[in-house]
Amino acid sequence: MNVYAVCGFAVASACIIALLRQIRPELATISVALVGVLIFIYLLNGLSPFVAFLKNTAMETGNGGYFALMLKSLAISLCCRVSADVCRDCGESSLASRVELAGKVSIVIISIPVVEQLFGIAKDMLG
Repeated sequence: MNVYAVCGFAVASACIIALLRQIRPELATISVALVGVLIFIYLLNGLSPFVAFLKNTAMETGNGGYFALMLKSLAISLCCRVSADVCRDCGESSLASRVELAGKVSIVIISIPVVEQLFGIAKDMLG
């Protein structure tokens, strides 16, 4: 992953979008969203070696289930954050708040098995 390429692409895109906003303002918003999504996809591809390292380490220590949950939570939070930022860039802050809320609820839902295990451990310790 080359951070300089990301920065150069973002600055060049910002200049083009500024010109586009003067000519066709309705296309500028779509362009901002598209550039944001492209950068996000590029960054996700750059994270794959790190994720593979963490996955191997988690499997070696026997915590693969917790790693999967952590990775899902991270993916949900990143996707919701990018989506909410795109919504805010388009002037839809209310929609952005709902996307963030959906992400939080999703993370809580996928965390239910861990909470059940914690309650089971607490029950065994008390009983």
